[in-house]
Amino acid sequence: MEILLVDLVVPWFWLRAVLLAFGLLSAGLLAWLLWMLHRFKHEIDDDYLWLRYAREFEYRIPLAAIGTVTQGLTSRSLNKTRSVVDGTLVLEISNSTNVRVDLTEPQDIDLGRRGVHEVTKIEFWTDDPDGMVRALRK
Repeated sequence: MEILLVDLVVPWFWLRAVLLAFGLLSAGLLAWLLWMLHRFKHEIDDDYLWLRYAREFEYRIPLAAIGTVTQGLTSRSLNKTRSVVDGTLVLEISNSTNVRVDLTEPQDIDLGRRGVHEVTKIEFWTDDPDGMVRALRK
């Protein structure tokens, strides 16, 4: 829609061509990001809870270390995709999380340049919190 509006409003062909190229590039980048988020989503297998965000990070939490699992919306506004706050690994999407996992044994989490932290709780966002909570409680 934006590309069509720009084509109608901008009278110079060269500027329309440049804006069209930028519009197509941004649409391609958005499609790629959405595909990456769909391809590398949180999963549960027989032994682990896999927490992922596109290709940026991947954490493997043993199911044996998972204690209580609760669902509930929280907002911290940390403005980071991943952070550790008071022993809690926070994996926010749009400054909020909707699943909380209390661990029975601490896990070491590597935040790259921000170092390795020991966590006892994890808060993260998932598209299907009911399904995730049910699967983790089994």
